[in-house]
Amino acid sequence: MAKKQTNRQLRSEQTKLNLFNSAVGLLAEKPFEEITIREIVAKAGVSVGTFYNYYNTKMDVFYQAYNVADRYFADTVAPQLKSGTARERIFLFFDYYARYSSEISGLKLTRLLYSVDNPHFMRNAPNGMIDTLIGVLQYGLTTGEFITRGDTVREMADFFMICMRGVVYNWCTANGSYDLSSVISRFTSRALYAYQA
Repeated sequence: MAKKQTNRQLRSEQTKLNLFNSAVGLLAEKPFEEITIREIVAKAGVSVGTFYNYYNTKMDVFYQAYNVADRYFADTVAPQLKSGTARERIFLFFDYYARYSSEISGLKLTRLLYSVDNPHFMRNAPNGMIDTLIGVLQYGLTTGEFITRGDTVREMADFFMICMRGVVYNWCTANGSYDLSSVISRFTSRALYAYQA
């Protein structure tokens, strides 16, 4: 059972999220290089000292996108993946992934995050997005729709995520010039061949 958060913890989380939302709002208006920490805190209505209570650098505030995405996948996406075949659930998961990248994060934030210096792509700690995908894959293994081919379920999840990140990266380099959801759907179909029973 999860522990109930105190009011202080809730306020702290809200401040951190406000800083993130302020930074993302500024990114919609100007290039990353032109955004300053002073602008972020002014937009969030907090002090520079408060910023450094939560983040070490300007880029760190944008990396908060991963926590936001994990919460979205755990709270919003996972409940939508409780019916249908495992194949249908995989397609739905990656449709959410495509829409999250293109519509919620948007091209500018997604491009900023798709960097070789980003330490968050291959994080090993449990997180909402990967855990949600693992749950769908595990369901497919249980129903016999998928086989592991010697991989662990985590390795299966990593395979899918590496494939789809490649598609998102390509979409970024194409300046968002095509419909990400339809291309992700095509690649999901191809990737599924690797584990179909």
